[in-house]
Amino acid sequence: MRPFEYIRPGAVGEASQILAERGDGAFLIGGGSAAVVMLRLGVVRPECVVDLGGVAGLRGIEANGALRIGALTPIRALELDGGARSRWGLLAEAASQVANVRVRNAATVGGAVAYGEPQTDTPTALTALGASVRAASAKGERAVPIGEFYLGPYETVLAPGEIVVGVDVPEPPPHTGGAHLKFTIGSPENKPVANASALVTLDPASGKCAGARAAMGAAGPTPVAAQAAEGLLGEFPSPERIAEVAAAAAEEADPMEDLRGPVWHKRRVLKVLVERALLCATQRAQA
Repeated sequence: MRPFEYIRPGAVGEASQILAERGDGAFLIGGGSAAVVMLRLGVVRPECVVDLGGVAGLRGIEANGALRIGALTPIRALELDGGARSRWGLLAEAASQVANVRVRNAATVGGAVAYGEPQTDTPTALTALGASVRAASAKGERAVPIGEFYLGPYETVLAPGEIVVGVDVPEPPPHTGGAHLKFTIGSPENKPVANASALVTLDPASGKCAGARAAMGAAGPTPVAAQAAEGLLGEFPSPERIAEVAAAAAEEADPMEDLRGPVWHKRRVLKVLVERALLCATQRAQA
């Protein structure tokens, strides 16, 4: 690891200005769970490291209508937050499945989003929940729907000097259940072969599906929102119908062959995960 300049700004505007001025020579870190490893391995060789840890106001969770999460909020805090667990259980469940407790205490929500790795859990859940990413620079702040935030693996729409400062998640309607599942090879701490998040809203009078969403991770270069989930709208979410929807969702995926398996295997895994997530979400909505 070659020497670099270490800068710890005290405000978002200051950090943004440094990033804009230094360009590719600057490397931004939040919790550092992934960034420090990349520095040690020499994957990145920056001229300066900009540490967001000194920026006030980027930590915390507010559950008031929408769920508002600061970028530097540890994933472990999201996992344990009472408001998130009660009304955004899908997201808290996904957070609980990230690596291990040690990593979750260091890794941040904003870092997981900004990193752009397609095999992590929280971006998949945020996609199913229709979240928005708040990005700020010296020019101001903007909100980007998470479905428009990712361009490819480790590639986002962030402009030079722009920083993820938070995530906003709309509150699911009443009678909504959610579930997040993943499949790994070996230890559960390993990166998943695939993961899936599902959200189902039921009409309490008829028992029919009033809303359904599903998203898949490690299913393509970015999290994949499964349009097939809309096939449940207006229907009774029976196990047979859910199986059909899950099979169609798996066909929407675009997984890549790697050490975790060939494409055909990943599609089978995705089909099972989406089916089980939708069944679990339906049962939770009924409860």
